[in-house]
Amino acid sequence: MWLRLSVCVCSLVAPFNTVFANEARRHSDETINTLLDRLAPAPSEVIKEFEGAGMTGVRTHLLSSAERARVAKALAALPVLHRRILAERLDSLSFVDGVLGAGTGLTAPSGKNGNYSITFRASLINESLTDFLTNKERRLFTSGEGGPSIKVSAPGMDALTFALLHESTHVVDDAIGITHNLDHPLIVNEWHTSHELKLPFANSMISATPFRGGATIPMDKAQPVYDALALSPFVSLYATASASEDIAELVAWYQMSRSHGAGFMIQIDDAQGKNIKRYEPLTFPLVRARFRNVKELLSVNALGD
Repeated sequence: MWLRLSVCVCSLVAPFNTVFANEARRHSDETINTLLDRLAPAPSEVIKEFEGAGMTGVRTHLLSSAERARVAKALAALPVLHRRILAERLDSLSFVDGVLGAGTGLTAPSGKNGNYSITFRASLINESLTDFLTNKERRLFTSGEGGPSIKVSAPGMDALTFALLHESTHVVDDAIGITHNLDHPLIVNEWHTSHELKLPFANSMISATPFRGGATIPMDKAQPVYDALALSPFVSLYATASASEDIAELVAWYQMSRSHGAGFMIQIDDAQGKNIKRYEPLTFPLVRARFRNVKELLSVNALGD
């Protein structure tokens, strides 16, 4: 009798699960199509921002069908919360040519109160995450020819998915008010103000990198800098730039690792390519402790979707 009952229950539940799954998939597809409809020429004020940073010839990039498909895939990789808030708050998603490699993207307030535009350099669409992060990290250090070098590895991952996660988290942050509340669980132990680190991190080597206005770091200081990062709650050196960048990096890496199986390793190699030291920020104890709050943020705030 119990066996028969369990079979009957399963036969009833299965169709409902299929209905719910199909409905969720349909809603997700609709949201992605809504966001694809926001693809538009870069706003003039955004072009001026890039030009103000010394870039010339910045112009809107027209996406090919293959590039549009890559953008759709990156949008589908966003958490439910991000897609929902972008559908409410994103006025335009744009790609531009003429932006230097050091420039990645810009999330800026648009003409409508509380809404945003997101603009990326178009070359990001076809860039690997490994190349993107390695180039970004190497700009922190000065190194003589034939000396040690930095390499960042994120095997199999593309830069666009990560960058879109990062930039869209800025919009989510503003909508929910995470970094507007210094008592928020995600930043209460790390940030004294939106740009001022709390102790002991304010006295750490991670507080004096170019990301925080410091001078370029001699390559022979790279190991103690990353040793200090490993003892911190920050998933990257870029996360120390401000509370908002901290949240964007933390949420992006949580999603990349949990939903896409991404790995993240920073290594210091000698001139012959032999590894001197390697770091895996996603395993840092204080970073992992913060992931619990990210999981709660994404699950609780997505319940209404």
